[in-house]
Amino acid sequence: MNADFKTLIRWPECSPEQQKTLLTRPAVAASEDIAGTVKHILETVKTGGDQALQDFSLRFDKTRVETIQISASEVDLAVNRLTPEIKQAMKQAMDNIRQFHEAQKPVEIDVETLPGVRCRQITRPIDSVGLYIPGGSAPLPSTVLMLGTPAHIAGCRKVILCSPPPIADEILYAAQLCGITEIFQIGGAQAIAAMAFGTDSVPKVDKIFGPGNAWVTEAKRQISQRIDGAAIDMPAGPSEVLVIADHGANPVFTAADLLSQAEHGPDSQVILVTPDEDFAQQVIREIEIQLSVLPRQQIAIQALQSSRIIITKDLIQCVEISNQYGPEHLIIQTRQPEQWVEQITSAGSIFLGDWSPESAGDYASGTNHVLPTYGYTSTYSSLGLADFLKRMTVQKLTPQGLRNLAPTIETLAQAEQLIAHKNAVTLRMAALNNSDLRSQGPGSIMSTLFDINTLARENVRQLVPYMSARRLGGNGNIWLNANEYPTAPDFQLSEKTLNRYPECQPASVIQRYAHYAGLQPEQILVSRGADESIELLIRVFCEPGRDAVLFCPPTYGMYSVSAETFGVEQKKIPVSANWQPDIAAIKNNLDRVKLIYICSPNNPTGNLVEPAALRQLLELTRNRAIVAIDEAYIEFCPQHAATYATTRWLQDYPHLVILRTLSKAFALAGLRCGFTLASADIITLMLKVIAPYPLATPVADIAAQALTETGIQTMRNRVEEIVSNRTYLQQELSKSVLVENVFPSETNYILVKFTDAERVFKTLWDQGIILRDQRKQPGLEHCLRITIGSRSECEQVVSAINLLSRQTQHIKETENP
Repeated sequence: MNADFKTLIRWPECSPEQQKTLLTRPAVAASEDIAGTVKHILETVKTGGDQALQDFSLRFDKTRVETIQISASEVDLAVNRLTPEIKQAMKQAMDNIRQFHEAQKPVEIDVETLPGVRCRQITRPIDSVGLYIPGGSAPLPSTVLMLGTPAHIAGCRKVILCSPPPIADEILYAAQLCGITEIFQIGGAQAIAAMAFGTDSVPKVDKIFGPGNAWVTEAKRQISQRIDGAAIDMPAGPSEVLVIADHGANPVFTAADLLSQAEHGPDSQVILVTPDEDFAQQVIREIEIQLSVLPRQQIAIQALQSSRIIITKDLIQCVEISNQYGPEHLIIQTRQPEQWVEQITSAGSIFLGDWSPESAGDYASGTNHVLPTYGYTSTYSSLGLADFLKRMTVQKLTPQGLRNLAPTIETLAQAEQLIAHKNAVTLRMAALNNSDLRSQGPGSIMSTLFDINTLARENVRQLVPYMSARRLGGNGNIWLNANEYPTAPDFQLSEKTLNRYPECQPASVIQRYAHYAGLQPEQILVSRGADESIELLIRVFCEPGRDAVLFCPPTYGMYSVSAETFGVEQKKIPVSANWQPDIAAIKNNLDRVKLIYICSPNNPTGNLVEPAALRQLLELTRNRAIVAIDEAYIEFCPQHAATYATTRWLQDYPHLVILRTLSKAFALAGLRCGFTLASADIITLMLKVIAPYPLATPVADIAAQALTETGIQTMRNRVEEIVSNRTYLQQELSKSVLVENVFPSETNYILVKFTDAERVFKTLWDQGIILRDQRKQPGLEHCLRITIGSRSECEQVVSAINLLSRQTQHIKETENP
């Protein structure tokens, strides 16, 4: 044995440059002669076809091949010549390989990235594959099984096999086991050329698999880079193994594992890495003993000349060396080998413990022995079922899906100056938005392509619109994403004068709401929902480019959208840990702030803001900013009426504004009727900028009815019902293994933190139960908001989540029996 392999390398004593040199593999780059010869062979086979193949067989394999394809009868004769023992062994090996590779069948991915935007990933088999099996003195039937089995499982339509003549009986039997019927007795670079280009006898294939000598390796490299060539499985290289062993390893086993790779070829490399010098010396002695009786002794001796035994300070350093080297085969012969697997970053195949020889993976454990080598483990993987499959993505957008995605696509296409890409969306949006254009044909749509965005304000072009519950879409029958009352109230219209414009501020509505709120009529303004009041306040008090609005996320999204629409700066001060305003942080950020929005109870968290915090804020902002308290959900917490009567504060704080609505507790979301409660001076300013007729006559009619004593009592009855259902839903969801937290709520919705919110959201969405996804809100990771519906709707939510909980628990029990 070459003396170099007896030299123990003490790794900590080596310089970084020496360490790098020690892990450098023997050079195997194809010489110019090989590359030139292979190029000639490829071109000759491409033009000469079968005749060229026969000529090269005679020249290189010293065999005259009359018929290139092996017949079925020849295969049968070969099978009959084999012993029962070899047949049984090959069947057992193939069964194990089949089990492992069938488990790799991909699962179809189906994701709705946005409502109406469905994306899938599907797989299809590669249509035709060619398997190259080396011949010579040591046939490799195991390679046939490793390649043919996954090709069959994948469903490749055509699988052909090439091997140098004469093909060993074992290879033919292995092919038969794998269902391969097209077998060709050609080898070397000429076989690769035949499969890449096709001849009269050999069909062209899409991808070529299999190992080979330097000429085969170079042929695969060249054809993979040609337009008229074929894909290949992976770059090839010499066999190699790295063994990590501790003091308890068996030196006999370790020596055998090292020699099992050394005998592959003179350019193979084997490395032992251990912190135990005595053990290393035992391995050297054992290698000498075993080597003396190996039939391929001379080949192994040559391989050992470039192999290494490295002594480290500990096993951690052994793992570091292994990751740096990235071996084809890694054997971990330590007392607790499993603990090191998570730290391995690069290896083709890993063998754990004293009883897992590399030979098991080569033949029969079930894993694939076609592995990346020569350092390619850093980017390539062991061969598997996926190598015989193609991934394809599928996407389908509904009209609403395109509406949701169009602004993003158009913005990015414009940024990349790919206007035709943008037009592909813009034309469709024009057709969706104008039914007349659809009927007039493509020319009419194209005429609308003038980019109106060039005239729009920059802040509006960049604006991300508020994604209301209806805008998000969905196809459900249980709508629990918009905080609406579950059933429609019954009102009859009494006003018939639809030919006349309505009052700007309908007197009956103003007077009744003033009575309900305990205020004077001049302190009330009615608008198209509280959303209009949010905008009116910005229009009245904020100068774009100079003033700012402030709010405390996570909170209602229209504060931000409205400010952005008018080009007013936004100051976002996150709430504190208990979801209360961070008064200290607000105080430090009041510069240029003219308007502060506080949502209480807050949407989406559901909590009331402490009255003391509100008073602090009002004192801080006296004579410098408006404080608007959004009380859209205030009716759902009547128990706090005594301590939370903010309407009484209006006389003390002339800069206080209160926003209310009929959309929630009054069950009139479709009416779009909101109120601003403030000083008469503020109301007068807002009346200057509000639209002349904000409320339609039917809206004012129904709103006035809702604010009668009967209507108000009906509202209070609804609140009792919703609060009862809220308590039920909170209690039931708290029992679920999928729920981390059900947060307290003073509203008609609850915020729930799930262990897997995405799965819960999508599962219920698919069942027609539509929730509100809050995961993108700051501080609300894994959270969904659930509107309190009818008792039946709440029960269906509980049932759906309980079913999902049981399924999740079953999966966990299956994975961890």
